[in-house]
Amino acid sequence: MGYAVIDPRGEPATVVACGIVEVPRGASTAERLLAIATALDLLIAEHAPRALALERLFFNRNVRTAMAVSEARGVALLCGARAGLEVAEYTPQEVKLSVTGSGSADKKAVQRMIGLLARLERPITEDNVADAIAIALTHARRSRLAERLEAAVREA
Repeated sequence: MGYAVIDPRGEPATVVACGIVEVPRGASTAERLLAIATALDLLIAEHAPRALALERLFFNRNVRTAMAVSEARGVALLCGARAGLEVAEYTPQEVKLSVTGSGSADKKAVQRMIGLLARLERPITEDNVADAIAIALTHARRSRLAERLEAAVREA
């Protein structure tokens, strides 16, 4: 599972931390989910985010992969809710559209664009980390837009 912590206040948003949540090789499902929960709880405690954004699980032909992803997502949702965070979910197409301008962009296009949008010093080559940054950037953009719309309505 990839993760990204961004500071959305600047333009561009700044990537504060990103990486892969490591799980022990050969761990049971329960041990794997515990490792994910522990890592996410530590990241939340360390960075005190306001929100947790996840990719909404989309149709997956591989049932085994879909189950593993669903379990990890469930743990992330629980960690976010337990910490009192705003939780948002985005489909892969929403993320691709937000980051690249095309809902059918490939992974390489997403990786190139997150490098440009966040002005990263070096490219992100791990798909899960790139996805996490893209999801975080999508949420930051959507949140900014929602705040501006609210302000405009209040002023009207």
